[in-house]
Parts: sequence; C-alpha cells; structure tokens
Amino acid sequence: MPNKNIKRPQDFKRKASKAATNPKATQQDFLELLTSIREEKDLDQMQELFVSIFSMYGLTTDEVAALLFSTMRQVLHEQQNKDMLADKFSIDVTKLGAEGVLQVQRALLSAYLDKVSANEA
Repeated sequence: MPNKNIKRPQDFKRKASKAATNPKATQQDFLELLTSIREEKDLDQMQELFVSIFSMYGLTTDEVAALLFSTMRQVLHEQQNKDMLADKFSIDVTKLGAEGVLQVQRALLSAYLDKVSANEA
C-alpha cells in the first residue's frame, strides 16, 4: 500500500518492469528497476520495491526494523551527512546511540513532510 504522505512527481507514469511483474525476478532485474527508480526518484515505487525485497527474503518485522535502523545509521555516517549535521546542528553522529539516531530520523522525516505539505499548498 503506497504511503499517501509521499508525493509523486506530476509527470509520474508507472513503467512495468521484469522485477515488478515477475515473481521470480533475478537480482539483475531488481538492479535494473533500482536504476529506473533512481532516475524517476519515485519514493512510492521505491517503498513497494523494498517491501517486495523484504517479503522475498522472508524478513520478520523486527528484522525489517533492525535493517531500516542500521541503514539510517549508515547513511548518517556518510561523510557529507556527518559534515552537514555537525555544521548545521552540532550533532556528532559518531556519538549517537540508538535513541539519537531515531531522533535525527524523526527530525528529518518531519522536515521532509513539511516540505511536501508546502509543495502541495
């Protein structure tokens, strides 16, 4: 089920792909789909893909939570994000525990939703 808080581009046109239409899609099919998604930057489609991957691997909800948390933590530790958080907010991501990572994620999500709401107005 697509997230209604994520805005699609106005020129959005869904493209059928091997990965989206074939339940036995290969990793290469998914990589091709990811390339297409990056070009379109359609967050709803990315969400559908990730949920499909989670399902394909048979991940439990706690495993998905751990995976998404560790993904966010890794993204925060990328140099450009470390620098931005340090410069703009005096946050040292190397010192963040689990709660700190979740608080930063919550703040980033809130800012994103504000931006989407402003664009819809």
